[in-house]
Amino acid sequence: MGVLRKFFLLPAFLFFLSGLFAGEHTLFNVPKDFIGTYMPVQMEMLLKEYMSYEKALNTIAASHYDVLSLEDYVCYSQVRFSDGYAVYAKDFEKWSFVKRGEERYILDENGLSYHRISTKKADYEAYAEKVLHIIFADALHNKNISISGSNVTIYNMQYKFDLWPSYADDYGALVLSDYVLKIEGVSANIYSTESVGKWGLKRTDNIIQTIPLFYWNDSDYGRLNVYKYRGSKKSLRLLRNLVYAKHGYKFKSADLNKIFSEFDWYKPDDNFSENSFTNQELRLIEDIQMYEAE
Repeated sequence: MGVLRKFFLLPAFLFFLSGLFAGEHTLFNVPKDFIGTYMPVQMEMLLKEYMSYEKALNTIAASHYDVLSLEDYVCYSQVRFSDGYAVYAKDFEKWSFVKRGEERYILDENGLSYHRISTKKADYEAYAEKVLHIIFADALHNKNISISGSNVTIYNMQYKFDLWPSYADDYGALVLSDYVLKIEGVSANIYSTESVGKWGLKRTDNIIQTIPLFYWNDSDYGRLNVYKYRGSKKSLRLLRNLVYAKHGYKFKSADLNKIFSEFDWYKPDDNFSENSFTNQELRLIEDIQMYEAE
């Protein structure tokens, strides 16, 4: 799309709004029922695959608009929601608009699809919340973690997710306020940061918080690729005991009891029996034990 990456402050955004992009960016015949904020469908898929916002965003940037904020006479297209980038009218004329029940989709001039996530224009909070809900999909079952818009509460500490960080470390991290959340095995650590240049952040070795059990693809955990956790005794132990927790095993180890009791799906069962394990779960435990023995 040739979208440039620039940093402008709010006054610049207000200046663009006041001008409303005359000429090549002015849109006509915008379907009123489709006004709102859209995320690329591919972005949603990549977030689930990578579990990394920056990696997903950088992957789609070469082919998609970052975001679509469709308004009455203009459609903004930059994820920071404050830079004034907009779709050309000549490209907009090639778009298709699709209804699926209450859902709304846009197919752009290249046939790429976008899903409406909010009926509000330039809804930064809805976009941020969508990203966070995907990345925190498993962790949100922890009763000590909650999300509201771009705000995340983790064990009584509050953070704000920045949709446009300038992070000078690696893709496998999420910038929350002045901290970085990094997934490590099935756990996640929140690190302090230090400034790099004018805009950059770099993760330090100082861990502020740890989420012992953060992500393991819970919706399909029975088919986990255990190999990728090979070499992490901590992750393998948690995954093996995850199967037991799912069936209500009462843990004697204080650390395991604390970790699993924080999840809303954990229901201790006095009648626990390994006979309730599925064949898939039994194979999973065998694979985990094989790597634990190495």
